[in-house]
Amino acid sequence: MSSDAPRNTSGPLTGPEDPPAAWPLKWLSVLSCVFLFAMMVVTFVDVVGRYVFLKPLPAGYEIVSLMMPAIIFLALPLSVIRNSHVTVDLLDSFTPKRFAEYRAIVISLICSATMALLAWRLAIRSRDQHRYEEVSDELILELWPFSAAMAALCAMTAVVFLVKFAHQIHGLRPIQDNTK
Repeated sequence: MSSDAPRNTSGPLTGPEDPPAAWPLKWLSVLSCVFLFAMMVVTFVDVVGRYVFLKPLPAGYEIVSLMMPAIIFLALPLSVIRNSHVTVDLLDSFTPKRFAEYRAIVISLICSATMALLAWRLAIRSRDQHRYEEVSDELILELWPFSAAMAALCAMTAVVFLVKFAHQIHGLRPIQDNTK
């Protein structure tokens, strides 16, 4: 297979031609799918237990409420790389192409700063949860690891936005995720 041949991106990433960021993206994707499936199973067991056996899953609501942010924050860097986040294009048909390029650069920088701010605040929240030994209501799980993971994923997303910003500034080819 020659190096200029189009690459099959439908399968899993394997081989030396994969970008260096491929394995973290693959793991984020797999983990978010696992959490989504687990949340579906917990919800199913809880509903069947509640309405068929009149015995709901103990702490089912708490488990789901801990998995939901995990799914969101695991998918956040992926949605930025894949450009699958929500965008509003109301003014795109009226703005000149050159202005749209500058606008995209500014938006990437603002989004990176916003995600960095979120990561910083979540890290502070995690530190406070650890200091005051905050736990969940029913399962008595320590909460700081969850907010620390969210802070790390927000920081990762901020870095992805910065890389996107750098690519836009230098006119490079946009970053792509080939894990689809």
